[in-house]
Amino acid sequence: MRRRTHHKHTSRKDYRRLLDRLAAHEAVHSVATGRVKPRMGSGRPIAVISKVRRVESGLSITINSAGAVIDAYVVTDRPDEVAAFMQAQGWTPPGGTGPAGPSRARQ
Repeated sequence: MRRRTHHKHTSRKDYRRLLDRLAAHEAVHSVATGRVKPRMGSGRPIAVISKVRRVESGLSITINSAGAVIDAYVVTDRPDEVAAFMQAQGWTPPGGTGPAGPSRARQ
């Protein structure tokens, strides 16, 4: 079976496992990491996934890691089902930031 997660070479094991579990969900076609931004300070994240936004191809998520903030993209045709799965896993904040309506592209 083809691997459905594209990891950048800087991916750390802690959120790599999360992305692999997410990619294993039946409604997910693939998962890819985007920008990895180093984080300064010792701010404690509220949840593993702090933001979930709906985009044309599925969902855009923001992952909080110990030393970085990682943007990732979940390609799916059932974003509500995937967002509910992430909530059930405890990855998103309670009452969370479920998928909003269609995002507005910057012009």
